[in-house]
Amino acid sequence: MTTEKQILVFTDLDGTLLDHTSYSYAPAEKALQTLKKHHIPLVLNTSKTRAEVKLLRRRMENTFPFICENGSAVYLPDSDGDFVAHVSGSGYDGILSVLSQLRKDGFRFRGFNDMPASEVSAVTGLNTDDATLAKQREATEPLLWQGSEEELLQFTTAIEHHGLRLVQGGRFYHVMNQTDKADGMKKVADYYRQSTGRDVITIALGDGGNDVGMLEAADFPIVIPGKKTTLTIKNPAAVTAPSEGPKGWQQVMGPLLDKLLAQ
Repeated sequence: MTTEKQILVFTDLDGTLLDHTSYSYAPAEKALQTLKKHHIPLVLNTSKTRAEVKLLRRRMENTFPFICENGSAVYLPDSDGDFVAHVSGSGYDGILSVLSQLRKDGFRFRGFNDMPASEVSAVTGLNTDDATLAKQREATEPLLWQGSEEELLQFTTAIEHHGLRLVQGGRFYHVMNQTDKADGMKKVADYYRQSTGRDVITIALGDGGNDVGMLEAADFPIVIPGKKTTLTIKNPAAVTAPSEGPKGWQQVMGPLLDKLLAQ
């Protein structure tokens, strides 16, 4: 294995490392074991909350930094080894304060903070326990828009006036800071540069629109094809896996790790 640079692997979860239906990562197990054998950090970079990721990290025995809520919260170890959130811009309380004011201004929406877990479960399809974890937010707020299209444009402008941004997901709009998964990846890469004194090689894997920035900023971007569309990445090093989910993850990561570790 090359000793000049530290290899870092950044991966999205749902539809990438985790199967869309079963949420299993078993098809990628061989490559995951290679990472463990060579002490290569596997950094989870997801839209999920820390509470949601905590269970998966425990199951995977993952002890590395991680990134949640689309890059808005980066978790790095402190001097005691505890993971501390580094939140860019307004924290969750700041976002809720802005939304409270905008609601008083007449905008109509319903966010996760307004909903009991049973309602989050109903609108997301998550079970109640998982919905409870999804409500434990630190840096972003998903919401259902209840106004008109014209009001939505005004709402977007108002959000931006407060230094935030509104990102459309599937069913929800997400109010968040001016950050994305690429920003989270950069923070973790900088942490490893400073803590190891070595430069880094970044490998990134993703399947969704919120992964584009991360993929375009990586040294080795790996696009996992989606069920409906496959991303086009402006990075000449980008490759697309032949299969969806963790099977595709394994198909590309296996040979890539063999190549890098042989250098």
